[in-house]
Amino acid sequence: MRAFETETIAFDSAGTGPVEAAMAGLDATGDGRGWINIGPGLRDDQITRLGEPTMMSRWFSGRGPVVPMATWTPAVTGKSGKKPASAVIGVAHGAGPKALGQLRDAGLDLPTGWRKVQDHAKRGIVAEVAPGAGYEGVVRWLVSACWSLCPIEIDDRWLAEVHRPAR
Repeated sequence: MRAFETETIAFDSAGTGPVEAAMAGLDATGDGRGWINIGPGLRDDQITRLGEPTMMSRWFSGRGPVVPMATWTPAVTGKSGKKPASAVIGVAHGAGPKALGQLRDAGLDLPTGWRKVQDHAKRGIVAEVAPGAGYEGVVRWLVSACWSLCPIEIDDRWLAEVHRPAR
């Protein structure tokens, strides 16, 4: 029996509604279980150009993945008996140290009320989302961050992988 069920949602930056609905569904339980990964939907030729990282480069590289991937985890509201906690976002990337500074220089600051937890070259960006932040703004910030930190040209095609606790 699987602990989580996975659904993949294809979307573009103008059509984030299905991803927002998935976020609302995970948030509704209040237990903080589940997560959503968001990344660019690369074409085969883009994937081929990236090449396969070697085992040595993965072990010894001081950077994260070449193509950024964002993650959102729902808040814990306390309904489940767990200690309340904010929703959290993360962005794994290969842009090097101080990626939040790179994003700020590109006009993409962390939204008001979000709290930086980490900005690390290999482990990526982690931030707590402000309570009450709208799902649309969260998805748009994550997509914009991935787009800005990606070293290759990408299209406005995205995939969200939704991981829900199995029923």
